Amino acid sequence: MFQKEELDRLQKQKELLVLQSEANRQRLVDDCQRLSSPEFWIEEGQGMVRRHPGMAAGLAAAAGMLIVRRLRSSGGISGAIGVITKLASLAFKVTRLFRKSEDE
Repeated sequence: MFQKEELDRLQKQKELLVLQSEANRQRLVDDCQRLSSPEFWIEEGQGMVRRHPGMAAGLAAAAGMLIVRRLRSSGGISGAIGVITKLASLAFKVTRLFRKSEDE
């Protein structure tokens, strides 16, 4: 009799653990999907700029310095044009982020 009750308890505990495992697995899938979306990272970047505007400005300045170094070291015009295009896109995004944080 005691053995039957113990087996029943262990079976119920096993079923509960299986359900918890499935729930955790689904939560992991949801988190992976959320982390792989570009919208999530854009919102995270905007939040970082809003919370730490000084750090964001410093990072933008450092990125600018690295880009200038890259422009000076790249000998070809096509490489420089590509870097300038990326720099312009980055500058546009940063100014848009600052405008959004000022509007709120």
